[in-house]
Amino acid sequence: MKEVNHIITMKQYIGEKEYKDINELQEIITSKDKVNLKLEVDFKLEMNKNSETSKKRLNEFLYYVDYVLVAYLGISCFGGNIAELNGMTHPEWRRKGIFKKLFDLAIDECSRNGFKKILLLTDGKSKSGNEFIKAVGGEYDFSEYGMELISQHFLENLFPINLRKAKASDKKELSRQDLIYFSDKEENESFKVLAEEETEQIEEDESRIKNAYIAELDNEVIGKIHIEYNDYSAFILGFGVLPEFRGKGYGRAVLKAALKLISEKDIKQVELDVADKNSRALNLYKSCGFKEKSVMNYFVKF
Repeated sequence: MKEVNHIITMKQYIGEKEYKDINELQEIITSKDKVNLKLEVDFKLEMNKNSETSKKRLNEFLYYVDYVLVAYLGISCFGGNIAELNGMTHPEWRRKGIFKKLFDLAIDECSRNGFKKILLLTDGKSKSGNEFIKAVGGEYDFSEYGMELISQHFLENLFPINLRKAKASDKKELSRQDLIYFSDKEENESFKVLAEEETEQIEEDESRIKNAYIAELDNEVIGKIHIEYNDYSAFILGFGVLPEFRGKGYGRAVLKAALKLISEKDIKQVELDVADKNSRALNLYKSCGFKEKSVMNYFVKF
């Protein structure tokens, strides 16, 4: 009998080879299961190319059989000391304990790095994903809608919003706004500590400002938005308006300004994600021509 070679690879960042392997496996799974996988591999590859951080946290866990990738799990962190875990297993290699091995390694790494909260992600339609998360003790937290721009109607903007490309001197401001918009507010006592840690991380990581825009009104900073471009599409993320400027229609104006920038590049496909419990943002996106196309479930791992 031919001996089968099983190899687990753990890395801080993915390289070009891992990027190719992950995308090939993702194509197989999305084609067969018709599910959405929020793996963030484009962002992660860019992180590898641009990061100068000295932190050695392992983020990428890959399982190869005879040098073919059959399972992958990645850890993402977008601020607030919260880890997001998402992954996949080839249909022919499920129920063999392979993904559980990667999951246990990732959980150990999260514990070693002191994450305050661990979120497990799966497509709402993925039976195997939802069953696995419940089996390892995940408790449902919220869902996130993947939205796509269906109608492009750019009405005249009521406010002279300026979207200024972020530069190196904006790193601390971007960090400050991320903590305002996206931190776990239950961790009030450690909020200032997290701010310091996040600022330190962003100062080392140029990729965090590459796609960022500072939103200004009459030369005053009112918020920010990020736009990631691919060949024929754009993805909006990291969007927020500072608390003192909310409720005045500025959020809609910033979004319209971003859509205008994208349109000027002759890009028609525009997507974004929004949490189901963020009803204000959800209604804003719908009113600007976005429609729900997928649902991602988030579970908390205690």
